[in-house]
Amino acid sequence: MVDIRVHTFSNLFEGLPAGGPFDLKLLAWLNLAGIPYAHAFQDDTRKGPKGKNPWIEIDGERIGDTEIIIEHLGTRFGVDLDAGLDARELAMGHAWRRTFEEHFHQVFEWELLVHPAGAAYMREFVARQMPPVIGSVVFRMMQGGMARQLHARGIARHTPEVIEAKGRHDLDALSAFLGERKFLVADRPVVADLAVFGQLAPMIVWPMETPVARYLRSLHNLTAYVGRLRARCFDAPARMAAVAG
Repeated sequence: MVDIRVHTFSNLFEGLPAGGPFDLKLLAWLNLAGIPYAHAFQDDTRKGPKGKNPWIEIDGERIGDTEIIIEHLGTRFGVDLDAGLDARELAMGHAWRRTFEEHFHQVFEWELLVHPAGAAYMREFVARQMPPVIGSVVFRMMQGGMARQLHARGIARHTPEVIEAKGRHDLDALSAFLGERKFLVADRPVVADLAVFGQLAPMIVWPMETPVARYLRSLHNLTAYVGRLRARCFDAPARMAAVAG
């Protein structure tokens, strides 16, 4: 049996196996693919090959970036969750994946680390992981780094009201497109569904009162969509073994 170890952020929010959107995407893909793996929490992203989470170890190699990991494992194990999709369906899935992983993800990060409610929650979380003085310094560095990234990428150049509106527009578009269908482009989850699920699931369950997360919870077809994916990917018998980070 091939030994695969998946490194993700800690499980920040109750009911989810990891804290990061891309972590959830990868874990969901592995579960649907039926590929066994060991799961290790690692909050120090500097230890990964690309300085980001998640990343995997397989055959003595470290591989980062969920898109690259999924392509590598799909080829290795002969798994393609997008098999059978036509060119139009693949294109639509690609567009939704990019919308949520490139644009909406900026809103996600802003609400988690810059918005006052998200920042307060994360400050307390970091403080619980280490001595208070060190935790405070680490959080300020984390928040400052994220704020600079989001400013460089564009979203943090706007007022909080504009950021909220941008997030709501992405959600409105997804809600209208999904309608009453169970999944985005097929009668089963495909990779695009897992990418969108990763971005939405934490915002639905996190306890902070941030505006875009609150709006998401009011869109019942999206909360039902996330619930279906969560049940399909994570409520089945576990295929993973949790190990110490």
